[in-house]
Amino acid sequence: MLELEAYPSHFDDPFGAKLYRYFLTPELSQRLNLIRHLLQNSEQLLLILAELSCGKTALLSQLKKIAAQQCEHWWVYTLESSAALSPEALLSKILAEFHVRQDGKPTSALQESLRSHIAATRYNGQLPVLLVDDAHMLPLATLKLIVDLAMQGEALTRMRVALFCEPQMTSILATPEFNIVHNTLIHTLDVPPLSKTQVRDYLQFRLQNSQYSHIHPFTSDVIKKISDDTEGVPGEINLAAQQILRQFAEQRPYISGLTGAWSYSKLVWGIPIILVLLSIAVLIYWQSAKPSKEISPFPAINNALPTEQPSSSLFNEVLVNPALPESETDLPTQIHLPETNSDLADLATPIEEDPAEDSLLESVPSEPIESTILSSTNESPSTSEWLDSNHIKGEDWLRHQNPNAYTLQVLGAHDQETLKKFLAQNPLVDVAMFKTTYRNKSWYVLVHGLYPNRSEALAALEKLPASLRQNTQPWARTLTSIQKLINSPSAESN
Repeated sequence: MLELEAYPSHFDDPFGAKLYRYFLTPELSQRLNLIRHLLQNSEQLLLILAELSCGKTALLSQLKKIAAQQCEHWWVYTLESSAALSPEALLSKILAEFHVRQDGKPTSALQESLRSHIAATRYNGQLPVLLVDDAHMLPLATLKLIVDLAMQGEALTRMRVALFCEPQMTSILATPEFNIVHNTLIHTLDVPPLSKTQVRDYLQFRLQNSQYSHIHPFTSDVIKKISDDTEGVPGEINLAAQQILRQFAEQRPYISGLTGAWSYSKLVWGIPIILVLLSIAVLIYWQSAKPSKEISPFPAINNALPTEQPSSSLFNEVLVNPALPESETDLPTQIHLPETNSDLADLATPIEEDPAEDSLLESVPSEPIESTILSSTNESPSTSEWLDSNHIKGEDWLRHQNPNAYTLQVLGAHDQETLKKFLAQNPLVDVAMFKTTYRNKSWYVLVHGLYPNRSEALAALEKLPASLRQNTQPWARTLTSIQKLINSPSAESN
């Protein structure tokens, strides 16, 4: 990639700087949906293969953004590969995300600790996902550790792993060090190049919001040549388009300052025109300000002139009684915020906060909601008594909260005794419990706190005791996801 600093100062480079939007084709959209589906539902290793500059890193970044917006129960860790990354360093990096201190422990102890925290995370309703960029660059020992995390051990101690790599990865995995892969089905996907039509659309997409959005050198013949020379590879397209646009800017240096030049020209010619118009307006004003009855050399005209202008009855009426009709002055008693909706085709590359996170909590009903009574179809009288005696809110309370709000899921268990023991050891306030199913068994989930957006929920998560965060791996989730489980109980996928 050419260095932007080497270009003339007037050159605006829409193909060199990092783009904060993602060009999404139907083929890429299909790949993203399939990758998300496989990570969610398959225990198998996932390979995304593409040559250099085909857009693997951009695809990974888009997948990570989609996961943040639509897969709130995913626990995602993204690894940038390096030939110097040892297995111990990888274990330390992942454990640090679990808020676990290593303190020079041996590799075997680190692996055991990581497995236990993966199990705790999955048992608490989250799905640990490891996304590895340029996985072909990793040392064999580190790559083997990642494969083991995805394919060995008990199901609850495994991570879902997607390796974004170049095609030589298949040859690496064919070596004897990766025997576990040889007899196991793995999913392999590619990153398709752009078609000729998509190359044209991609160039226009990159030119948007730049000074070349309307004036550029990319004619039909130039676009065809770029498509043929690059074979639709986005990185190669960027290099070719960047060079062509640079030559175009050097040959026509005025283009880079086109906006400023037009503004200056308008200023130079506009000021005299404005002054002339103002002069005309002043003359008209003074003419109209003269008395309406003037002596005319024509007597007939003098007799026809009115001696007094009639006043406007409508104007007087408005002044006397300026009040608006009552129906127009009444304010709504409650504001209903629109629900947010995300469109995959409109997603932007920078990772932004979900618009729902900035929503305010809905108005509190005038009548208090009984929060300690669970649905009689879900819980026995003893459960309701236990919830009431421990000031624990129930499903009715959760149903009536703003679906855009967030809470912290602290613990899930197949029996309530586990939750009772946990609360006895970790006295939390503002807790609620609901029941769903997991692995065809009753599943009781304990949540803590109510927060208007994700950022406040994450801030509250950091304030929980370190021991609690390490043991149960709490996580932030929306009330929408909880209300769906309560209203239509189903097994949570893990």
